[in-house]
Amino acid sequence: TLPGSSIRDAVAAAAVSWSSQETCVLCVNDVVEERTPAAAVGMSQELQDLAGQLPAVMTFSRAPATVTKYKSAFKRWEQWAESQGLPSCPAESFHVALYFVKLLQESNTASPISAAACAITWSHDVRGAPDPCRDPQVRNVLQAAKRVLAAPKSRKTPMSKDLLRRLAAVLSKSPSLEDLQLLTLVAIGFAGLLRWNDLTHIYANEIVVKEKYMAVFLEVRKNDQLRHGHWVLISRWNGEVCPVALTEELLRRGKYSGHQRLFGRVEQGKRHERIRGAMSYSRARELLRQVLVRAGEDPDQYGLDSMRSGGASVAAAAGIPDRLIQRQGGWRSESAMRN
Repeated sequence: TLPGSSIRDAVAAAAVSWSSQETCVLCVNDVVEERTPAAAVGMSQELQDLAGQLPAVMTFSRAPATVTKYKSAFKRWEQWAESQGLPSCPAESFHVALYFVKLLQESNTASPISAAACAITWSHDVRGAPDPCRDPQVRNVLQAAKRVLAAPKSRKTPMSKDLLRRLAAVLSKSPSLEDLQLLTLVAIGFAGLLRWNDLTHIYANEIVVKEKYMAVFLEVRKNDQLRHGHWVLISRWNGEVCPVALTEELLRRGKYSGHQRLFGRVEQGKRHERIRGAMSYSRARELLRQVLVRAGEDPDQYGLDSMRSGGASVAAAAGIPDRLIQRQGGWRSESAMRN
């Protein structure tokens, strides 16, 4: 919250800046001017000054990017309503429902319809008019659009232990740091039951390696609502796919410094390779697809979550209790884990 003088300065600056850029969506200034004459009778100069600041204050109810998005969506609704000889604001709920049906027929996703609904709702809110999008008929059309246009879920195949070994056999042929990093990522994701978001938040200086296991501290995790962080324990085992041994080798060859992400970009130096920055989701997915092709697998059948689901399947088959699998993988509930 800003002090009084700062509020006045911010409002004044926003009124000038946003009006000049035409981002004061839905003609908020016009709305206020429409409603002010009746209420302005007998108003003091102070109240008139406050009324002049009202448009900019109302635009603060949404982020600038949201305001711009609402303006574009409402403009399209306004143009269509005008072409049909209909009022755009205040609007009739039946007319809005027909407009949503039109968008449903023309769109590939529900995003344009959702944006139109939000824009129309806010336009009526700032005018103090009843919101047509709260009408049951409009709500049902909106829900229908979301269901009809929803992308079908593509469930990826869990990664098996056999596939993990074959990927290791392919990647072990190359001594490159990039292949070692990918194999380590796959092994940790499989053994630790980790999401991509977990993997990308592993830092080199927050890994503790012991004789029989390693402990990985995750500063950020999906269901860690209190943001206390979470320790994940991963056992050491025999074989070339041991996540602990691979991590030790990656830490040695990666030339890490300070608080640095374990998985990042591989930089080629004159004398050695090193890891810097952070690996993007698209890059990790691309590398995984490439090694799957090299292993003779269909890359469309697998994703970065295949490591997590595969590790959970192997653990369940080995008789590990569901509650321990749920805790290790950070699932909120057993039903979420099974899905």
